[in-house]
Amino acid sequence: MPTRLAALGIAPTDMLRRARLPQTLFQQERVVVSTAQWFALWRVIEQINDDPVFGLKLPQAVLGGSFDPLTITALSARSFYEGLTKIARYKRLFCSEEIRIVEQDNAWNIEVVWLAAKEPAPSLLIDSMFSSFVELGRRGTGQALFPERIAFRREPLHPAMYEAYFQCPIDFGADRDVMRYRHEALEQPFYTYNPDLLALLEPQLEATLHASVAPQRFIDQVKSLLRSRLAGQQPTVHAIASELHMSARTLQRRLADEGMHFQQVVETVRRELARQYLTGSSLELNEIAFLLGYEEASSFHRAFRHWEGTSPGQWRAAQH
Repeated sequence: MPTRLAALGIAPTDMLRRARLPQTLFQQERVVVSTAQWFALWRVIEQINDDPVFGLKLPQAVLGGSFDPLTITALSARSFYEGLTKIARYKRLFCSEEIRIVEQDNAWNIEVVWLAAKEPAPSLLIDSMFSSFVELGRRGTGQALFPERIAFRREPLHPAMYEAYFQCPIDFGADRDVMRYRHEALEQPFYTYNPDLLALLEPQLEATLHASVAPQRFIDQVKSLLRSRLAGQQPTVHAIASELHMSARTLQRRLADEGMHFQQVVETVRRELARQYLTGSSLELNEIAFLLGYEEASSFHRAFRHWEGTSPGQWRAAQH
């Protein structure tokens, strides 16, 4: 994602800073974000990009360049329908969305549902999702396959641009976001069908999917929340407990069962992130202090010296 955004003129570091997310997010081996974090990223893209149809262009740029394993797997499928079902199955690895493909009246309805969403999905995100389905079908079949009809929750801003792209009737102000294809469109075979690639990639995706649903230690759940909430503030035990739908007392008890208390977990996360920021970015020390939830840079310096026995600047210099 960061490479694609940079190619489109969006600085990933700036986007993460505005969304108040860790600067090391895109450096992770597998980027996984919550629904709220995913929405925050897309709202920042909306704010810094003034192209009204940017969401329609993003998938074209992606499918026109280097492919990620999920896109390659989808394009290696036997048909448009099979490609969409693979996207639906494995997209859960990266964010908490559910792509529903439901047969109705000799057609297929494709709907994106955001699990745990507390607000409507950003319009730009829906645009990007729907146009990515269209581009997948066009690229895989080599044909100009158009939906039969599309419904958007939002009100129209530039309806003519959307109708020109999707080449079908569009209903704005609907109660949900749904794309509808006729049976024969999804039955079209992919000329990009590659069983050898599928045999190589799908077992890896399946293994990752199974690992992602394995039971997670409670302390890791707390650490994950803290990493995404530290920027500009130190989340309280009550705030984290609320997000986990429990009382602060229950949270402390469960952490104690694993040999830790809340403030220890906070300091552990801060130390881990500090080391990542110092070695993996060119952020200024005061910026790092902010991202770690310190009100003053001097507090970060004191904490880091306590952890590592030296100042952040000296520690960073010693790593190079």
